[in-house]
Amino acid sequence: MKDRLKTFFTQHWTYLAVSTACKLNLFDCLHEQKTATQVATELSLTEEKVVLLLNALHSAEFLDKKEDHFKVNAMSELLTENHPESLKYACLNWSAEHLTAWQNLDFSIKTGKSAFEESYGLPFFDYLNEHPEKLNAYHKAMYQYAKEDYQNLPDILDFSKYKSVMDVGGGYGAIVELIKAKDPAIECVLFDLDKVISTVSIPNIKKVSGSFFDKIPNQSEVIILSRVLHDWNNANAAVILQNCLEALPKDGALFVIENCSDKISIDLSLLSLNMTAMCESHERTSSAYISLCENAGFQLESELKLNELQTILIFKK
Repeated sequence: MKDRLKTFFTQHWTYLAVSTACKLNLFDCLHEQKTATQVATELSLTEEKVVLLLNALHSAEFLDKKEDHFKVNAMSELLTENHPESLKYACLNWSAEHLTAWQNLDFSIKTGKSAFEESYGLPFFDYLNEHPEKLNAYHKAMYQYAKEDYQNLPDILDFSKYKSVMDVGGGYGAIVELIKAKDPAIECVLFDLDKVISTVSIPNIKKVSGSFFDKIPNQSEVIILSRVLHDWNNANAAVILQNCLEALPKDGALFVIENCSDKISIDLSLLSLNMTAMCESHERTSSAYISLCENAGFQLESELKLNELQTILIFKK
């Protein structure tokens, strides 16, 4: 039991070593076999410490090693910049400000408030908006998750019966990209802050900038809120939903995609603690999301399972 605890205490070392390798572009450097000397020279690093990092990554099965040469393997290839299924920015996401917030989780447990805001002096998303490089890295990470999480969405939902669909708070546009690829005739609208969508280059979609806390334009029959409401407490979520209601036509539809804690067998307590520490929010049950939407003026029509974690709640105005 003691040995197990001692190992447990330092498990984060491996993840932080991997995250450091992503930050240094080390995996990108090792598409071909190289020695520690070659890596240190190419990346302008301290050779003695590069040896330690490379060997640690090899021990953790993130690098192949032949004599004194190292190379990426199937695992670490997924952490390179240009891999089509890259999770590089997802890896980086959890080792930066998220880690600091978790180190101050006791503040959130005591107060119910955001440990992130206590540490950095700003709410999480306001902080990102003031740091363009971090904002870009965050949305790259969310895009990497979304490409996989929502890959079956156009097959599960029949979007062809709609002329237009708007993804509100859609980040770098993974959902509208998937919908457009399946049904090119649909007008797909991506709505997010200008500093977010200004970097998106998905062809044949319409980009509209604004804040979902202000006015959402009346430009679509359908609004999608995918993993948006869980970022906000009930008061803020109510504002977003009211603006969605006003943006939709008389018979418009709202699709809310979330991890509903009552619809899955996986315990979401750690994820809820993360939302508390970062955003002063939490993961909700389907009934909690339904209540929020109904209070805003929506009526539940149906629900569908998207994947192992996520449920689609379908509402009519």
